[in-house]
Formats: sequence, structure tokens, C-alpha cells
Amino acid sequence: MEKVKTNLLDYLAEAAHTHLLLPSIPEIGRQLGISTSAIREQLEVARQLGVVEIRPKTGMSLREFTLTPALMLGLNYSQKIDPFTFEQLRDLRKNLESAYWPEAAPLLTREEVARLEALVLQANQKIARTPIQVPKEEHRDFHLGIFQHLNNKLVLSVLESYWILYQSSDLNIYMDQAYLESVWNFHQKIVDALKARDFARGHEALLNHMDLVKQIKKPELKQRFE
Repeated sequence: MEKVKTNLLDYLAEAAHTHLLLPSIPEIGRQLGISTSAIREQLEVARQLGVVEIRPKTGMSLREFTLTPALMLGLNYSQKIDPFTFEQLRDLRKNLESAYWPEAAPLLTREEVARLEALVLQANQKIARTPIQVPKEEHRDFHLGIFQHLNNKLVLSVLESYWILYQSSDLNIYMDQAYLESVWNFHQKIVDALKARDFARGHEALLNHMDLVKQIKKPELKQRFE
């Protein structure tokens, strides 16, 4: 740790790389040559980035790194100044899922495909209820489940960020029953193709499913700073 003297994030990265337990905040400040208050300020940045976890009594510990918290910080800000942020992210997600399908789909086990089919059943049960329940959790779990074995943390972080934004924004709007049934019919086609190990047919169903978003009216531009 001697070569790291000024930046807390560099210090934490070195600690993660060497599997070093974190000392107390005053000790980190002593090693970096900066005040405890400055360390606490930098720790807040690290916490928001998901680098560290700070709990009362148990202290501070490193977390497994994922880019998702950093992406969400930027995306949440972007949404406030650009109402088409989600549309752009949705387009990125579509192209990523399409590009990585040939790599991810063959890695799914029979048990995992069965889990995807169970999600389709759960979703259809929600759609059939009165009033209709939008199966948003099932939708997220279905798509993330397809790519769960993908050996690319950056791609997974983008996909996770898409679904977080989808879940937390007013873009997760109510759709009529016919639309939802159509969406989940495509999900069943994807499952049927996966069960048959027909990955080309599954890829086609995936793209056709995502083309349904063209039926959704894009959010209108509106003044964000009224």
C-alpha cells in the first residue's frame, strides 16, 4: 500500500487487488497523509459507487465491484436533463442482448430454462387477474436470467441498469391485456426454442419481442426546469 498516497479510490482498488482488510478511517488517513474529514468525504463517493459498505459497529468493508451503481448515478442525472435517456438505453440494451445471445443462450442449463418457463407462467397468471398486474419483476428476471452466465461484467452492468431504470421510472407504465399477452407469447417462444436448443429461432423470437416497443409512444419532450 506504500505506493498509494493521495487518492482513496486508488487505495481501495489496491486493497481489493491484494485482498487486504481495511484499517480504521484514521489509519487510512494517516497512510494517505490526509485528514479524517477528507477521508470521510471521499468515502461517500466510494459508497455511492458501490465500492465499500459501511455499517454501524461492524465498520467498513470492500464490496465486489460492479459498474451498475456508477451507471445509475449517471443515468438518473441524465433522465432529468434528457427525456430520451431511457429510449437510448433501451436501444443499447436491445443491441447488446442481440449481440450476446449466441454466447449466452447455449450456456443455460435445463433447470435454468425451466426457471424461465416458470416465470412465463407466473407472468401470465398476473396478466389474467382482475385488475391486471404488470409482471415487471418477471420481465426483468426473465431477460437477466438468459444472460446470467455471460462472462462480461460491463455488459451485465448495462443490462442491470436498464432494468433498474425501467422499474423505478414512470416509463414502466400500464399496458393493456392484449399487449401484455403478446409480449409473453414471445417469451414462451424463446423458452420453446431454448428447450429445443434451436438458438437461431430463439434469437429471432427475442428480436421480434423487442420490436414490440415500437408500438409504444415515445415520451414527449417536456420542460424539466419549470
